[in-house]
Amino acid sequence: MTVYVTGDVHGGLDMQKLRDWDLGDSLTSDDYLIVAGDFGFPWDFSAEECADIAWLESRPYTVLFVDGNHERFDYWAERPLELWHGGLTQRLSDTSPIRRLTRGEVFELGGSTIFTMGGATSVDKEYRIPYSSWWPQELPGERNFEEARAKLDSVGWKVDYVITHTCSTRMLSPTLYPAPGWNYPAVDRLTAFFDELEDRLDYKRWYYGHFHRDANPAERHAVLYDCIVRLGDELQSWDVA
Repeated sequence: MTVYVTGDVHGGLDMQKLRDWDLGDSLTSDDYLIVAGDFGFPWDFSAEECADIAWLESRPYTVLFVDGNHERFDYWAERPLELWHGGLTQRLSDTSPIRRLTRGEVFELGGSTIFTMGGATSVDKEYRIPYSSWWPQELPGERNFEEARAKLDSVGWKVDYVITHTCSTRMLSPTLYPAPGWNYPAVDRLTAFFDELEDRLDYKRWYYGHFHRDANPAERHAVLYDCIVRLGDELQSWDVA
């Protein structure tokens, strides 16, 4: 079993990286690709979207994802929860192998423990339509944070890897603008919660998407968009175009 991680897919808009991923053709259903948020399926249930979903479901590997800010949260609110590899998940449909790794869970995959916490703030939400192209559920609430703390209590605040959509407040500057002296952008309750994790959680590497770039902004952090990396690896210079 091997686990890989990549960045936003946006409901097919940024899926070409998966179509071009030759290694994926040699994998099996016991291998996993985790999308670090903004999976974006389902969205409008169009014929094109259904074809994209069918293609993903036909992959020899299994697709997993944490939610981002661009998800149809009303759809996921109706999907049942299933315990899977130690954490709660939701399948895209009753017969689909695609699973959402829900917020504040710890999963055991390939001999590694992975903490997941989806969500982020949409910077363009003022241009979106509530409950049509934007949902307030994009950000976790305090109940999610309390459940996450309880889960981390149960594992002694130690995991191998963290996979989220956005990052901690302290990582915003090095992620967005590596130049020294740049001021932090506006923060939210989720980036603040991730600051708490940075202080308390024992982990090896943290992967996230959201920022539409591929980089290692800090020693134990990788922000992903087009690149696909094996869980545990950092981005190498040849990974980034």
